[in-house]
Formats: sequence, C-alpha cells, structure tokens
Amino acid sequence: MAANRLFALLICLLAPLSAIADEAALQKELLSLDAQISEVNSTIGRYDGGLIVDLATARREALLLARQLVQNQIAAERGEAKTEIIVPQVETDPEKAKRLLGEIAAAQERVEEAEQEAAEAGGLIQALAWSRAETERLTLAQLNMGYLQAKYGIAFPLQTTPAEPSVSAPAAPKDSASNPVGDAGGPDWADGRYPEIDYSLIPFERASREGHQISGWWTIESESAAIDDSPLITTINYSAYDPNDYGGPTVLLARCSEGETALIFLQSDYLMSDYRSNSFAVTVRLDDQQAQTTRWSRLTNNKGAGLFGAKAEDFLRRLLDVEELFIRLVEKNGEQHDVVFELTGHADAFEAVAAGCGWSTLALTEADHAAIQTLLNAGGFDAGQPDGKWGSGSRAAMKRFQASVGLPETGSPDRATLNKLGFGDQ
Repeated sequence: MAANRLFALLICLLAPLSAIADEAALQKELLSLDAQISEVNSTIGRYDGGLIVDLATARREALLLARQLVQNQIAAERGEAKTEIIVPQVETDPEKAKRLLGEIAAAQERVEEAEQEAAEAGGLIQALAWSRAETERLTLAQLNMGYLQAKYGIAFPLQTTPAEPSVSAPAAPKDSASNPVGDAGGPDWADGRYPEIDYSLIPFERASREGHQISGWWTIESESAAIDDSPLITTINYSAYDPNDYGGPTVLLARCSEGETALIFLQSDYLMSDYRSNSFAVTVRLDDQQAQTTRWSRLTNNKGAGLFGAKAEDFLRRLLDVEELFIRLVEKNGEQHDVVFELTGHADAFEAVAAGCGWSTLALTEADHAAIQTLLNAGGFDAGQPDGKWGSGSRAAMKRFQASVGLPETGSPDRATLNKLGFGDQ
C-alpha cells in the first residue's frame, strides 16, 4: 500500500488496560467511531484507486484501532474478557483533553470549508478540495486518539517501520509527432478529433514534415534552449492564418523559453507605437464575456504584442475554458487590428507550455499545494512539511513521483500528474 500505515495491527496479547472510565461516555465514543468508519468506507468506495484511497484507508485503520481499544476499555469496566494490546500505560490529562476538543472543533470547521468548496467546484479543483477534506478527517482521527488518551488513559501503539510505497506501472510515452488520423480524404497528419479544421493549410503540412505535434488549430514544437538546455516549447494557433497575407502570418503564440512563459499576438503589419511607451492598448473578449482593455508589451519587431511571465500564465489559465478569443490591438495613430482566434486544441498546447516552464494550468491555492504534499508524503515521496509552499523540496518529490509513473519530470503539479496521484473527475 502506498500510504504509510499510521498504527500497528491489533495483536492479541495479555496486558490489561487499567484506566477507569465511565461506560456511558465510552459507549458514546463508540457510536461516534462507528459513524466515522461508515463514512470513510463510503469515501473509499467512491474512488477507483490512487493515493487518495490510501489516505482514506489509513484513516480507516486508525478508526478501527480506536474502536477496538474503546471496546477493550468497556470490557475492562465490565470485568469481561477482552482483546488486549501491549501499550504504555498513561495517566488521564483533563486539561489536555479540553484543549484537544478545541483542536477537533477547528479541524471539523476546515473539513466543512473544504466540502463547501468541493460542492461549488468541478474537475481537478473539486478533487483537490475533497482531498483536503480527507486530509483533515485523517487529522481528526489522530486528534480523536489523543483525546481518548487524555480523557480515558487509553494509549495507542505507534508504527516503527514505514511501509514500502507502491509504484504504479509507467505510462506509455506519448509520441509528440503523432496525431490521430483524420477523416477519409484528409491528410495523414490531421488531428482526427477535429475533422472540421482544414489541415491542408501549409503550416500544418510543414509541422508534420518537421515532426511537430498538431492539436486542433495548434502546432506544438518541443526542443531545448541553446543557452541552458531547458525546455523550449513553442505552440502556434493558425485559426486566423491567411495564405494570401504576404506580410507574415497572423497567429497567437504561447511559448516557454528559458523558464519564462509568453503569450504573443503576432500579425502582418508593422505597428506604430508611442516611443515613450513599450506597450499597446489591447482589448480582449473571451467567448461572450464582457470585453476588457489592458496593456500588452510591444514586441521588438513592432509586429505584435505579448504578455510575459506571471501575467501570461494567469491569462493562459483563463483561456483554458474558452473556445474563442477576440483581440483588438490599437496603434498610436488609432488604427485598430481585430482578430478572432478559435482555440480548439488549446489544452494540449497550454499543458505543454506549463510543463516546460514548471507551473500548473490549475489555479492552485496554498491549501491545494498542502493536500498534494500530503499525498506525496503518503506515497513515500518526501515533500517535507505540508505547508502549502511549493519550493525545491516539493518539486524534487514531485519529480521522483513523475519518474516513477513515466511522466515528464517537471516538478510541477500539472493535470496529468495529479490524475496519476489519484485526483480525478469524481
């Protein structure tokens, strides 16, 4: 099992528990544990596998052990035969029990917050929220054990040897130059998922000849940067391509170069800019949303404008759920350049760029990162303290996990990696 076992299995040995407790209160604890065990069994049943199942399984083991020990204590109170476990005897601590009740209440609030977020989200974001809820439930199980110990003097055995993590079979590597064959009569390089696209256009034929991937309206080129051998990913959208435009193609380009992400609008005309400004006014409209005007950096060749770094990453995330992008660039003299790009196939393109530059197309919060770190730790890939900070330790742990399942070692929590971790569209 990939998840580290939190508690040793029950061992039938003679070593009586001597703590005195009120049987009625213990029966109430037993009912609560039964309800939690029923709930965790339901959670495990909703998933097909992955580390999130192992996390829930670890919680179930903790709850089952707690239940056995509470039953043991009730039997001791009645003077009946009991299943006993070798554990260190501890004294009750009412003050600690009271403090732990407060921590239990706070953890329960975090569970409810994560459940509320999951109810309002979808896809991987929803799965991340459910995992945070499951992590907090595991914390609740541990806090509950501490409470039982402090309240009734019930001690728990500790694990001494971590379980060996299991490794999934590596996924078959994807040939970046291959694409599904199009419909009858179309070129061999056509992306068969989108037969409505004209793949006889020169850019697609050239991309196929050079061994690049084709996804919808996009071509995807992967190579290494000359300066540092880092991933150089160039993806180009040709939905506005005009073979009769001899000034150069009008395209939308998403790129990762030397670790920096860029989104560039490139067109055929030379643009007149204000020498006092390095940017153009650009109005964008995503599908039927309200248009917004912002500033995009001027390109050095004066034939377009772009977004770079974090701004490009944020905008690409916004575009993932969009089918059509309208762009209007306004020159210094007021001349407008309007273009509509069909974004079909953009998921593959944006994921390639994000992987190359080590970021995720998902808008992940610190709580999301903490949940991912918890799952990596549970699988034996040490990401350190789950603090939600995605630093070098987390990236190294993610790379080790990606290597174990045959994914590109980017260190980024991209969609493909999160699916392998057990996050899916539940």
